[in-house]
Amino acid sequence: MSPPPLKVLMLCAHEPTLDPRIRWEAESAAGRAEVTVLGFNRDEETLPECEIVGRYTLVRLTRNEVSGLYYFWRLKDVIPNRVRIPLGVVVVILWPILVPAEILIRLTHGSVCLVIGGASRLISLSPLITALRHSTAAQFARRLTARPRHVIAMLRAQFATATSLFWNYLRDMPEKPDVVHCNDLDTLLVGVLAKRRYGCRVVFDAHEFYPHSDPDGRWLDITFFSLLERFLIRRADAVVTVNPLLAEAMREAYGLERVHAVPNAEPWVEDRPPPLPGSEMERLAAGRVKFLYQGLFTRGRGIDGLVEAWSKVDTTRTALFLRGPDNVWRRQAIQCAARFGLLNCAVFFLDPVTEQQLICAAAEADVGVIPYEPHVINNRLCCPNKLSQYLHAGLMVITNELPYVKSVLVDADAGLSYDSSDPDSLAAVIMRIVQDPELLKRSRENALRFARERFNWQAHAQTFDALYHAHDAGGEGGHRILSSPQGSEVVQEGHLVLPRLRP
Repeated sequence: MSPPPLKVLMLCAHEPTLDPRIRWEAESAAGRAEVTVLGFNRDEETLPECEIVGRYTLVRLTRNEVSGLYYFWRLKDVIPNRVRIPLGVVVVILWPILVPAEILIRLTHGSVCLVIGGASRLISLSPLITALRHSTAAQFARRLTARPRHVIAMLRAQFATATSLFWNYLRDMPEKPDVVHCNDLDTLLVGVLAKRRYGCRVVFDAHEFYPHSDPDGRWLDITFFSLLERFLIRRADAVVTVNPLLAEAMREAYGLERVHAVPNAEPWVEDRPPPLPGSEMERLAAGRVKFLYQGLFTRGRGIDGLVEAWSKVDTTRTALFLRGPDNVWRRQAIQCAARFGLLNCAVFFLDPVTEQQLICAAAEADVGVIPYEPHVINNRLCCPNKLSQYLHAGLMVITNELPYVKSVLVDADAGLSYDSSDPDSLAAVIMRIVQDPELLKRSRENALRFARERFNWQAHAQTFDALYHAHDAGGEGGHRILSSPQGSEVVQEGHLVLPRLRP
């Protein structure tokens, strides 16, 4: 008689469909396990609270923010007794200070913005208000409180809220899960609590190096979240991240024995429908080579540098398309294109499409661009979803100096890299592609072949299955440390051999 399938509970502190990796994980695990994905409903709309998606169950909880102090209240349950007692004494002493401090920061920030905004509309006071807002003392106060406010805001909106809702849900489950799969740091405490209370196995999937994920991060929040992640990550049964270089950086940072690597690689789909002829992109490009950036517009993505590069290339032969949802950074990019006189003649902004449409929409282009700035570890050692989307769409890819992305393109012989510290580097790569049609054709063919044969979710998903069942996950999806003939260490992921980097 075969044993019953494992019960796997996947946690994510957002609307689950926003991250395709969670869907890939759930779909592949559902073949051998009973999978429930637990997340939040979107604030702006109400999606079904519970639905069956393929072979797994998707549950959405309604956000109900709690104090950030709740997180510490639950954290104490996994702290050893020898630490808990003195820490408890400190919390009791500071509690009368911490509670008003959180309330004061929230009220003060909102009230000051309201008062200044209203007062600035009064003509007689506007010069005074403007002077106060730009005074040295006001700027110093904003800088001094910015990072503490950020930490408190993240604890309240993400960490404490997720811990409260997910832990209550898990405690009420009639049958406890065998495995709790925690996606990102804001869900990890729930997994550790479940392991301590119910004996669940905990698999932590770090989609990013959380303490280093904010381009505006400073020593206070980096140190705080690093200490938190160090404490919790050592209580997980297995740790996974998105590529072997980031896995090695996290392993060294936290003194772990091993961190597994599973890239953000789209599932391979045979006979994907081709782009429709006469598409908007083809109409606007008018025979030019079509370059595409597809994704979110945020700080550190290198969008302005990408637009600026188009002022240095032959725009009669190239067209740049940028697709993503509207926000302040997208509007800034539009203004940047307008300043260079490129808007709607050489640089075009397209409406976003759904996650399921991204590959088909990308296939309308010729070259995909990954311009992330490598200034923080999380960007430098990234494995963005768009890398996989571009390859599966059959695009040649150009990337900034991002070691893992670059290594994939070299192995696939499907793209080129540039150095954003050299203002002319990107423009030179663009013109090289335009002037060498055979390079473009060969790279596109290689991209599609590499995606079909090696860079897809089917080739890597067995790592999670092995970790759920407490097996060794060393094969294609894992990574191990080797020694090169020169004695320097490298990291191997399947057939890829990559340099070992220091964070």
